[in-house]
Amino acid sequence: MKALLVIDIQKSYISKYEPELLRKINDRILEAQNDKCDIIYVKNTKMLRSGPVTDELADGLLLASDNVFCKTRADAFSSEELVSHLNSQNITEIEIIGVDGNSCINASAKGAIKKGYVVSINLSCIGVANPLRFEKTKETLSVKEVILKQS
Repeated sequence: MKALLVIDIQKSYISKYEPELLRKINDRILEAQNDKCDIIYVKNTKMLRSGPVTDELADGLLLASDNVFCKTRADAFSSEELVSHLNSQNITEIEIIGVDGNSCINASAKGAIKKGYVVSINLSCIGVANPLRFEKTKETLSVKEVILKQS
């Protein structure tokens, strides 16, 4: 079974990327829905002095499921609730989309590989703030056997 992980598409992050990114992500969510993939949203929770803060999902993001999990680290697989959900659904393959390619996408892909999943990153559906650095990130991910693909 396959899951689509939509990572950190939250109000405070999405404005930092090209406006076209949200449309591409929504198109991919629709395709995944038609393919009967388990669609999962992951939100980042910032740990501030005043306490944890979790920003809402971005306006206009297509919500195709109630599967929403929060993480406090870059790696989405640090969330025990997420891992438990994936196990309960017999997920073996994970496609990752969202932001940012150099941080949470990178860390989550590596975390998924460590957990034994087949992992792909849809390059046309991720935001990258530092494209030059992302070239090295892609090399590292390829060595770890993460599949890098365009839609």
